[in-house]
Amino acid sequence: MPTTQRVISIVADRDLHERVRAEAARHGKSVSRFVRELVEARVRRGGQRRARRSALLELCGLARGELTAVEIDRELYGR
Repeated sequence: MPTTQRVISIVADRDLHERVRAEAARHGKSVSRFVRELVEARVRRGGQRRARRSALLELCGLARGELTAVEIDRELYGR
């Protein structure tokens, strides 16, 4: 039975690999599923973004209105 899924390979250092493996286990997921869901979320979010302005302007509320603490964390730390 042919599959529609494709393989994507990434290279990670030992520390990153261990952190990803531990986080996947914490969520009760395989590393493959965990990484796939992260990539899907990032690609989906990236497609919805408009042209970016300076993160500093966004933090000042000048780029798109007032920002919440969650948006500030996401801009600064990618969370």
